[in-house]
Amino acid sequence: MKCIFLDRDGTLNVDHGYTYKVEDLEIVPNALEGLQTLQAHGYQFIIATNQSGLHRNIFSLEQMNDFHAALKNKFLQNGISIKQIYHAPYLPEENSHHRKPQPGMIEAACQDFPVDMKSSWVVGDQIVDIGLARNSALPGILLLTGAAMERIGQVQDLRPDFVAKDLLQAAIFILNDTWKSKFIESSQLKAHLKSLRKVKKIVSLNGSFDILHEGHGKIIQEAKAQGDFLIVALNTDNSIRRYKGALRPLNSENARVRMMASYREVDAVTLFEEDTPIEILKLIRPHVHVNGSEYGENCIEAPLIKELGGRIHIVRLEEGFSTTNLLKNKFKDLAR
Repeated sequence: MKCIFLDRDGTLNVDHGYTYKVEDLEIVPNALEGLQTLQAHGYQFIIATNQSGLHRNIFSLEQMNDFHAALKNKFLQNGISIKQIYHAPYLPEENSHHRKPQPGMIEAACQDFPVDMKSSWVVGDQIVDIGLARNSALPGILLLTGAAMERIGQVQDLRPDFVAKDLLQAAIFILNDTWKSKFIESSQLKAHLKSLRKVKKIVSLNGSFDILHEGHGKIIQEAKAQGDFLIVALNTDNSIRRYKGALRPLNSENARVRMMASYREVDAVTLFEEDTPIEILKLIRPHVHVNGSEYGENCIEAPLIKELGGRIHIVRLEEGFSTTNLLKNKFKDLAR
């Protein structure tokens, strides 16, 4: 069976700190939707959770089991089946092979169930979940939900396969295995778009698009509405590091291409290495180039687009949606 190994606190239920009271059970936003999406595509779910509160005498085994029963029942009410819950009661200093990031819980699951490791993933909100993925030779996704982490550099240390806003976005990323069909190498753009330009109104959009959120979705939807064929040009990793610093991007260019290609409005994705999109836009030659309102109609691309006979379309940004705020909520060193 293809399996998603899930963390518990901060991934599925809101992390109140050693959460064990049934009355404190609160599902993380978009967790149900994410699991429903994955289950519809044949994935099964196993929870692997560190619960050192047992050995700290904060709660009893009976209290933890009652909480797990309530959690499983909550999911069942929404049509979601949890195959099994494995827990590690050990303190960090006990150095147990069963405690994340060690792979003991996944090894136990593989003994109990016919897990297809080639098709399985680890998803969680803490760096130990990515450590579990690495120690189990599985791809791992870090969620920006749950408790804050000490420093953003921890992500760079273990390099998760994807950093997702929430579990629903993680599900979309996992399921998009056809993204390569939308990717066009920059060297192939001119030939690919030459004949298309004669029959389609081409729209371009560019940016880093590191952690996608609802504001990005609005830009993408409005960009597509300006024409027939939307191509998104993403900064390469090296390009982003030059203007955002060594700690960005959190998601690699391959991961960002895969996620961007999951949008049905996006017809093609390409990459550009330069500090500005001028050279890639010379290859795309869009009829319309879309920018966010923070750049305005006098953006750096404007003279070229006018020269090409195209126009700039400005999308007014939605208040309250920000990659910077998402990261500050997750990493303590950015919030200071």
